[in-house]
Amino acid sequence: MTGIHTPLTRLLGIPRPILLAGMAGGPTTPALVAAVSRAGGLGVFGLAGMSTDATRDAVARAVQMADGAPVGVNVLISPAIPRPGADPDAMDRVLALMREDMGLPHPPPPGAAPATPLELVQAGLEAGARVVATGLGDPSVVAQAARDADAPLIAMVSTVDDACRVVDAGADVVVAQGAEAGGHRSSFEVPDDREVPLVGTMALVRQVVQAVEVPVVATGGIMDGAGVAAALALGASGAQLGTALLVASEAGVPAGWRDRLRRARDDETIITRALSGRPARGLPNALTEALEVPGAMGWPQQNAAAADIRRAAAAAGDADHMSLWAGQAAALSGPDRPAGQIMDEVMDQALAEMRRLGEIAGPAR
Repeated sequence: MTGIHTPLTRLLGIPRPILLAGMAGGPTTPALVAAVSRAGGLGVFGLAGMSTDATRDAVARAVQMADGAPVGVNVLISPAIPRPGADPDAMDRVLALMREDMGLPHPPPPGAAPATPLELVQAGLEAGARVVATGLGDPSVVAQAARDADAPLIAMVSTVDDACRVVDAGADVVVAQGAEAGGHRSSFEVPDDREVPLVGTMALVRQVVQAVEVPVVATGGIMDGAGVAAALALGASGAQLGTALLVASEAGVPAGWRDRLRRARDDETIITRALSGRPARGLPNALTEALEVPGAMGWPQQNAAAADIRRAAAAAGDADHMSLWAGQAAALSGPDRPAGQIMDEVMDQALAEMRRLGEIAGPAR
């Protein structure tokens, strides 16, 4: 297996400096996580919204299928974020009409209380995960559990200040999330009176590399080996891929979502709070339009309010009413194919780009 050796690969014990983004809510199936790990990267399971029992079962299956390669788990750590002007009754009326159109009960059956990030991490480690990753906030709450398990701690940030904060909190690796990335913005502070920071991947990665002394991983808009090579040129020790692996055969991504990725324009994604109450990048659809109304709630109330609608839409393949998380380079997704093939393609492209750059370096001819 061809690889690229960096401080990240040595720390994690992997031959290829590629991480699977811990995409919660369905995409990171045990099969996808295991396939990325078997292909030399680090498969990471997104645990947000799962129960501890489901976590143990899913992670144990991924570990078994990974054939000895390390597997990681990811949790989202964010305090509640109130939203001025929130009107739960107005939002309930919007959701009632949507459920009626979809044939869903209103109100939806009550769900179980969500597990805490620490409980999810502990369950994942018990099931055999060997790396812990976090996003959206300060990783201190799970740092001791990671240390006790001798598991490297990876924390995702979107600013230089937050990169320094997570290192002080015990992070062994920093993921620098550029503005191009799909999914939730990993911003620790989410003010209501202004937008969250949107520093691009190239600008952010280089500054984070210079600010911290731990390995840095670039994420946001990286869809192929050229992006990985660019990340390494900026001083990163690796790259995290999310959108690029949504079209993997093993990913839990409905066909409608995959189709929207391939048809996406470079300027089509939006950053919206409509789906969860936190800023997140994805493709617009009927759901984002319906929920982007006065009275929308904050995190996590808004996230929970339409969870049953998103689940039903995903099960039915209804791309109009599911969360279509996607980064700005989604149009580079390509056809459905196994994750191992995507990983091989990315690595071959990265090595080819590095050789090309070596060939053009040197005295002018």
